[in-house]
Formats: sequence, structure tokens, C-alpha cells
Amino acid sequence: MFCAKCGKELPAGAIVCPFCGTPVAGASAPPPSAPTASVSGFDALTKDQKAQDYWFRRVIAFIIDAIIVYVPLSIITFLVAFSYFFVGGFAFYALFYGTYTFLWSFIFILYNVVMETSSGASFGKRFFNLKVVNKSGQNPTAGESFIRNISKIYWLLLILDVIVGLATTKAYNQKYTDKLEGTSITSTKP
Repeated sequence: MFCAKCGKELPAGAIVCPFCGTPVAGASAPPPSAPTASVSGFDALTKDQKAQDYWFRRVIAFIIDAIIVYVPLSIITFLVAFSYFFVGGFAFYALFYGTYTFLWSFIFILYNVVMETSSGASFGKRFFNLKVVNKSGQNPTAGESFIRNISKIYWLLLILDVIVGLATTKAYNQKYTDKLEGTSITSTKP
């Protein structure tokens, strides 16, 4: 269908033309009690308790996984770096500690890739009954898992990944890298 006033193509089920506001002939308004469709993942997140519960579980699962990986790495790196402090002084200690903390991100990504390709979920996700699946409903491949986890290399990239994912899709269960790879995190609880 096309608008009688401006001539632009109308979306299916339109009541008024989204371009000029002209009422569509023969269209009727939905009943007042009918829920409105989500415009974006943010819209679903603000209105849907299920979406809020999902993201709460996902954030806590991420924190659990970060603790599992980063606490042992911090202890090991600190002990090794502290011994270098006596050899090369503070500058050498800071360089060593800084370099290794950057490598932690790669280890965190590797942890997620190994866990997701082998069992579909990291320990944190498994604790909250969440599972990563690809388009075919299977565990993601190593390549799919690596791409969906690459934003975890730096916290700001991860936040941007989530924001862009929620802003560019109606689904609330995909980061942007999930959307790129066709992966999503589903709930395994009944």
C-alpha cells in the first residue's frame, strides 16, 4: 500500500502514514489493551520483566566468569611481577605488570571460546541456565565464539557491543557481535 497524500510506501498494518501523518483508508486502530511491539532491544529492556531478568543473569554470569579467570591470573602475575620489582625497580615492575594484565583479556577470551565450543556455556552462564547457540541451535564454532567474545578484550568495547546490539535489533538477547555471527544466548531453564 502507498500513502494517498505523499505517495510513499506504507508499512504493513499502518494506521497513519509514518512520513506525513495522513490516516490510512480502511485501517483501524488496535484495541487499547493490545501491547505495542518493541522498537529496539532497549525498548524491550525497559518494558519486559523477562528481558530485565535475562540481562541481570547475564551480567552476574559475566562477573562469575571474570572472577574465575582474573583472580588466579592477578595472584600469579603479582607474585612474578613483585619478584621483578627487586631486580629492575618500579619501572620494570609497572611494565611487566601492565603487559601481563593486557594478556589477561586474551586468556579471558580463550576461556570463553573453549567453554562455549565444548559445552555451550561458561561456568557463569551454566550457573544461570544460559547457553550460547548459533543459527542452527548448536554450540558455536571456535570462529563464531571468538568473534562474539572479541569485545571482551576491553571493557569499553564490551559496553559498546551491548549498546549497539540492543539499539539495532528488536531482540534483547544479542550483542552486536552476536548479531554479526548469528549467535544468541538462550535460557535453558523451563
